[in-house]
Amino acid sequence: MVYLGIDIGGTHIKTGWVKNNEVNERQCFPTPTTLKAFNETIKMILQTYARQDSFTKVAIAVPGSVDETGTVFFGGALPYLDGVNLPDLLCQLSEEKVTTITVENDAKAAVLGEMKAGNLQGIQNGAAIILGTGVGVGICLDGKLYRGNRGQAGEVSFMIRDRRIMDRNSFVGVGLSAVGLIERLAACLKVTADGPLVFETLEKTSDPEAEALLSTYTQEVAVLCFDLQCLLGLEKIVIGGGISRQPRVIDAITTSYQGIFKTAPIIEKTLQPVAIQAAYFQADANLIGAVKEEPWNE
Repeated sequence: MVYLGIDIGGTHIKTGWVKNNEVNERQCFPTPTTLKAFNETIKMILQTYARQDSFTKVAIAVPGSVDETGTVFFGGALPYLDGVNLPDLLCQLSEEKVTTITVENDAKAAVLGEMKAGNLQGIQNGAAIILGTGVGVGICLDGKLYRGNRGQAGEVSFMIRDRRIMDRNSFVGVGLSAVGLIERLAACLKVTADGPLVFETLEKTSDPEAEALLSTYTQEVAVLCFDLQCLLGLEKIVIGGGISRQPRVIDAITTSYQGIFKTAPIIEKTLQPVAIQAAYFQADANLIGAVKEEPWNE
């Protein structure tokens, strides 16, 4: 079964043909800032892929809560999607006769892909932390995707990371934005805000200020991992998003996480550290997981 996959992010919309846990014919488009421009972009995407092949199935990953009808609520980084029914929208915009449209929250899509074909296979209680424009968490409990009330489980972007609550940066979604980190590192290193370029430059220069920025970021992600483990009793955590392609990021998160256990003897005596690794599908986790969407359960 081949799907046209559409991963709607706060910064980019990534697309491709998804089959057998692989993504082909990838394309990437800047995410529009208005609903009108969004509709035009989606219509263009559908037309572009229709010229390649006829399709009837579309799988969408999107920020925000998603109900059983495919309607988005509280669209995360894209507030203009609040209340938009994406299956209806795609049917209106597509010249193809689309018969199957699945819509899932992006982090929940990622954890589904990892549960069924990635690094969370066989795990009863696990999580996928997706580091992108914001931060999302997909949760697997008792071997099943956990959606929570109104599908809002895992919306950690709204968790508080700074108890003073001074501004937007006090919340996880802004303070731990991977896109924001890349922008800060790029400014420090005086290069374009492109992830691979930034890390390549950092590797060559070992700039102290940039290294400190990265260290602070990975330490805070490690704290998020630790907090999720304490709350949910997890067995394993995977890290997704484009930044998960950088082994040093995963290594630094793991090292900082393990260091937390050494801060007090009672922690080591009480809690068992869990495995932390990159999502098997890395930046493709959302696209691949979206095609594996499970039926909505109240």
